[in-house]
Amino acid sequence: MSEDFKDGLKHHCENHDRCMEMIQAVLDGSATPEEMQHYKTEMKHCLPCIEGKELQEEIKRALNSKVEKKCCPESTISELKSKLSIASLTMLMLVCEIALVNLYF
Repeated sequence: MSEDFKDGLKHHCENHDRCMEMIQAVLDGSATPEEMQHYKTEMKHCLPCIEGKELQEEIKRALNSKVEKKCCPESTISELKSKLSIASLTMLMLVCEIALVNLYF
């Protein structure tokens, strides 16, 4: 049996950087179906990836416990809605102007 594969686990990952990116995507919910399938079938056999996943999960837990989640103040929400409305109206006017220019020229 190879030195890299003991106890049913790989002890060396030749794609560790890519695997860590995939684990991040799985943990944050942005993984593609293909990445999820690869994660479910292959990662459980790779000790460096298992340890990397456990470390990433622990970091995520630690950060989540330190972050205070607050609602946005109503005044900020109102201001954002107002600015978005103005931006939407400006875009609509621009589209109409472009349509008129194309119609006449």
